[in-house]
Amino acid sequence: MDTFIIQTAYTDNGDVLRQNNEIARRLEDEMSRTIKTSDICRLNAAPGQDVEVSGETAEVLAVSLEAAADTGGAFSPALGSIIAAWGFGTENAHVPEEAELASALAAADYRTVTLDGNTVNTGGAMIDLGAAVKGYALDKAAENLKAGGVESAIISFGGSIYALGKKPDGNSYKIGIRDPEGSENDYMATILLDGKFVSTSGTYERGFTEDGAYYDHVLDPKTGYPVDNGLVAATALCESGILSDIYSTALLVMGAEKGVAFAEERGIDALFLTGDKRIVTTDGFAEKYGLTVKNREYSLD
Repeated sequence: MDTFIIQTAYTDNGDVLRQNNEIARRLEDEMSRTIKTSDICRLNAAPGQDVEVSGETAEVLAVSLEAAADTGGAFSPALGSIIAAWGFGTENAHVPEEAELASALAAADYRTVTLDGNTVNTGGAMIDLGAAVKGYALDKAAENLKAGGVESAIISFGGSIYALGKKPDGNSYKIGIRDPEGSENDYMATILLDGKFVSTSGTYERGFTEDGAYYDHVLDPKTGYPVDNGLVAATALCESGILSDIYSTALLVMGAEKGVAFAEERGIDALFLTGDKRIVTTDGFAEKYGLTVKNREYSLD
């Protein structure tokens, strides 16, 4: 999944952590767009054909297609052709020619994808589940912790985090929200998390520089270009990992104003960081999660 997995569990059952690693590896093998034997590679190698996939791949794709429709395409599992045109995830990342990008956009319509049980037909689109599978893996790891009798744990799959119960001292887990201008361990704020999933998508996570300009990996499905709406990060808190993963991306694409309205309509707790260092949240977010701003350069709207 091209990310770090960090787990802390207060338990005598050390097997659960090894099992979680195995869950992550299995799901990566099924849903990676670069592992040749994965369901996703097989789908993308057979455009317009019926392909049988695993039940888990079908489940992630079904949730992703539903979310794509719900967000008006702000999130899409069918951006594989656009991602490939930009070369993200390879050593050949570059700004594509207009004709190449136009062709990639034409092949990136999630509405051409059909799902019947475990049978998928992409309709010619290229599938990429990178913005959903980490959250789904987190869901499965959380289920495994509970099944293993764990009552207190915190696990991180890249930008997606789950806190189970409280810490042994009775306090909630404290989660850092990364400072976009700092290193991975520099936090501009913290929140308290207890029994929920949180995911953050940011323009700073991956990208490249060409001719002095920086291009991030979060693409606007409507234009095919990296998002450019004044936001640098969006954080979503949900009752499931896959939805927090999906919605953090969708909200970043939407922008702060539209994103707040969308999140509040659907009961999603969200926080947005703007390029001019403003913090925008859904109603009641600060009180609900004990939001504490650490970097005084940021102002809370």
